[in-house]
Parts: sequence; structure tokens; C-alpha cells
Amino acid sequence: MKKALGKGIKAFIPEEYGILKQETYAELEIDQIRPNPLQPRTKFNEASIDELARSIRESGVLQPIIVVSEEGRYKILIGERRWRAARKAGLKKVPVLIRNIPKEHQLEVALIENLQREELNPIEISLGYKRLIDELGYTQENVAEKVGKDRASVANHLRLLKLPLEIQDLLSDGKISMGHAKVLLGLDDPRALVALARKIMAKGLSVREVEALLARTEKEVPAPKKRKADPNLEAVQEDLLRVLGTKVTIDGTPKRGVIKVFYFSLDELNRVIELIKGARS
Repeated sequence: MKKALGKGIKAFIPEEYGILKQETYAELEIDQIRPNPLQPRTKFNEASIDELARSIRESGVLQPIIVVSEEGRYKILIGERRWRAARKAGLKKVPVLIRNIPKEHQLEVALIENLQREELNPIEISLGYKRLIDELGYTQENVAEKVGKDRASVANHLRLLKLPLEIQDLLSDGKISMGHAKVLLGLDDPRALVALARKIMAKGLSVREVEALLARTEKEVPAPKKRKADPNLEAVQEDLLRVLGTKVTIDGTPKRGVIKVFYFSLDELNRVIELIKGARS
């Protein structure tokens, strides 16, 4: 896999996409170029862009931005951060590589290449992996192979999306670390999770200190007795998981209870709703 990574995107994108044979260098007016709504980066650090803009004023854009032609303009596939910095630096034109990629493959290329090359935060990476799974039908193994990671790393990132949104925001902003997030995933109570995350920030707790704090808490508070699950309900739960393609839990007895269907993005919510509607029609 390390050898494959050295070859860049060519090691992962089939040649029938056309990007290896049809690539044109050009210098385009910066206003002809627009950002790509498909790319995984959702947050841009303004201080980092300012620093890059200063470098661009001195040395220019050293690495071309990769774009595709769309309706008389050009859409960024890779390099939005460079484009933003170039605008801030006052450049009128920027170097680009224009690739000819069919529209149906642009999401795949944008996600894979950005996940390999860009410095994304952990939540952006997690959402990128999830889009490959939800929108393109990848398995976790496929994702791991495409981005050059092991499957455990992909699974760990996807688990981050189970955290409350407040904690995901803290992780996105770098206010807690990936190590902190992995420890927090050991808690089931969302309120306890948020309270502990706030405590991490307020006291500047290290990952080891958080682990020690949780270990002490577990010793002091006896674990509640777990009710034995009904095997019939477990079977139904597994069936629903397979049909809906997302986490499902059933809490109750064969006579009455609650079914919880989890979703982790608006797209996934819409997909689940359509599946349920389809089953009723």
C-alpha cells in the first residue's frame, strides 16, 4: 500500500475515468473558478490561509489547482485552500490542471484525492468516509484501500460520528484531540459525554488524565444490571439494520417497546425515509 500511495491518485482511480489521458495545463482568471460543494473540507482556518497568501505573494502558486470544466466555468476538484489564499493575495490568474472527468465520477475523485492529500480535521475525514459508503456503496474495506489506511482507522473515524454534535464541533475546531474523542466514545450517556468534554477543555486534561478519571468513576458507581435481551427482538433488530443500512435499536418486550433508527447526516435521513415510504407503498 505504501508503494501505491507514492503513485498518488493514479494508483486508485481507473483509467477509464479519463483523468490520466486528458489533462491540460492552463492559467485561468481566478474569477472563472468556483469552489466544489462535493469536497470534504467544511472549515478553513483563516490564519492558515493568511499565512499561505503571504507565501503566494512571494513565490506564487507552486502547485496547480485541479479543476473540471462546468457550464463555461471551472469547478475545483483539489486545491480550494490554495485558491482562497491566491484570491487573498490579490492574484488575477492561477495555474490549473484541467481534467476531463465524467460528472458521475467527480464525487469519487474529489473525496478520495482530498482524503489522501489535504489536512482535514477528524470529523471532515469521518464525513468523507461516510459519503464514500453511503453515496457510492463502498464498504469499510474499500474505503481503507482507496485512501491507504487500515480498516481499523476507517472504523474508528466512522465511530466519531456517533458523538454528540457539540463534541464533534470541538474535535473539528481542535479543542479536543482524536485521543480524547476515542476515550469519550466509551461513555453511553450523551449528557455525561458533553459534561466531560467541557471539563477536558476547562482543565486542559490530557488523554491519560481522562482515562484515569473514567476508571475512578467506574469503580465508584456500580454498573447497572443489564436486562437480558429477547432473542426474537434481536433478530428483528438485525433484520432492520440490514434493510435500512444504519444503526437500529429495539428497547422493550415483544408486547411493547421503542424502535430507534439512527442517522448521521441529512442525506442518510432522507435515504431512510424513502426506504420506509417504499416499504409502505
